[in-house]
Amino acid sequence: MIFTEDFNKKELITFEGNIRVHPDAQISAESVIGENTLILDSKLGKVTIGESCIIGNFTILEENVNIGDGSKIWHFCHIRNDVKIGKNCILGDYVFIDSGVQIGDETKIQNYVPVYHGVVLEEGVFLGPNSLTTNDLIPRARTEKGEIKGGDDWQVSAIHIGKDASIGAGAVLKPGINIGEKALIGAGAVVTKDVPAGAVVVGNPGHILRYIEGYEPK
Repeated sequence: MIFTEDFNKKELITFEGNIRVHPDAQISAESVIGENTLILDSKLGKVTIGESCIIGNFTILEENVNIGDGSKIWHFCHIRNDVKIGKNCILGDYVFIDSGVQIGDETKIQNYVPVYHGVVLEEGVFLGPNSLTTNDLIPRARTEKGEIKGGDDWQVSAIHIGKDASIGAGAVLKPGINIGEKALIGAGAVVTKDVPAGAVVVGNPGHILRYIEGYEPK
């Protein structure tokens, strides 16, 4: 469904194609919303969708999500609360964006990629299909007392990926590391430590193969 004018209604509306939109959502003109999409309520803040965006079928947008102009979020995506997606971004099918994630302008996230809480992607980042950013150094389902872990029972180890960096298909990033700008992580690499700007990293464990021209260490 194409929104031909800005949407900001005061009553809950279900559109053709089972598109359900909370009344506090703001959807700018020329945006396209796919069938069976759910834009949730605004307990944490309203959902804002910029101009000329595309939201694919069966996509869920939770509270306080901000999507920049021209961004495309394709089918079966789930965007959790407090997420900011920049302008002209592309998210492929089955992408999961966890709460609080920040995504810079003109970033591309390919199919089947989860981006977990604590991850920051600067502008122009590329995440290849099935790449993985992790955020828990000691992942356990239960506490030492045998109780299921809650949000207060573990510490987020954030990952920061710099401007124009690329993460290859199937690569895994260890919690708490920084990927420098223009760095290139090869397909299937397992990265366990910080990567300098412009470095090309391959293998398991990941090691620096070379540097992109202009980024060689002095």
